[in-house]
Amino acid sequence: MSYGRARALTLMAGLGILLLLSAFQLSRGVDNVEVAGTSLLFIPVFIGFVFGDVVGGLIGAVIAGVTYALLKSSAISAVGTEDYLSIMAPRWLSYLAFGLIGGWANKQMRTSLDKLELYDQIDDATGIYNARFFLQDTDLELSRANRYQSIFSIVLVDVPLGALASLGRRQRQAVLKDLGRILKESVRTVDRPVHGASRDSHRFAVVLPETGREGVVVFGQRLADKVHEFLAKKGLQIERDKVTHSTLTLPDDEAELATLREQFAEIDRAEHPEENAAAGQG
Repeated sequence: MSYGRARALTLMAGLGILLLLSAFQLSRGVDNVEVAGTSLLFIPVFIGFVFGDVVGGLIGAVIAGVTYALLKSSAISAVGTEDYLSIMAPRWLSYLAFGLIGGWANKQMRTSLDKLELYDQIDDATGIYNARFFLQDTDLELSRANRYQSIFSIVLVDVPLGALASLGRRQRQAVLKDLGRILKESVRTVDRPVHGASRDSHRFAVVLPETGREGVVVFGQRLADKVHEFLAKKGLQIERDKVTHSTLTLPDDEAELATLREQFAEIDRAEHPEENAAAGQG
């Protein structure tokens, strides 16, 4: 899960809880000022640290503290300034602690999720490897091939996006999960299946170490046939020649691999827009 999505979920859940607490207090006849002080005024603190970590939490705490002081200002004449401050201090400290602790926790969550997103190698749609893994893996395999004079091959199967357009969202998710399972079951334990959605197709690639050109050509044909048969069983009307496949054998096809890597790099950028935007700003 990306930090942006986690932040949105946290924000919705937190605001929901605070508003429900306020509604409960009002239904029990709690004074409006106390409702504001014990629940509603925690909202600016919460929003502050969700968007601004510790600094945002401190700003929200100051806003909440000043607002609460203004709401209780009429009590000054009744209890006196000294007693008034002793009553107010615990509330101010609660806003401050909420802002500091919440801001620290939010920063830790963002850091952890950013690291997880950076090293994430699994495609959510299919459960197999994603475009980022393909870039890392092919770079490693090419380096190994150049160093040890070994070979490896890649088979690529493309399924047009339109082939799944007639399916509902849940049906499409189920089909993609099944396609990921089929690829896992169709390869050796040392092979690495990959999925990435480009602008016009679902791209399924398999990296096959120590596999020559003849072997990968046969495997590519069989894999494309298997994918087409599966889609046909699901009732999808797609012609066999629309499920295309191609193969590369390295290090001979380095130019073709460079082009393929550029295509998967574009898929990776589309899958991680927030991260790439942050990298561009940096």
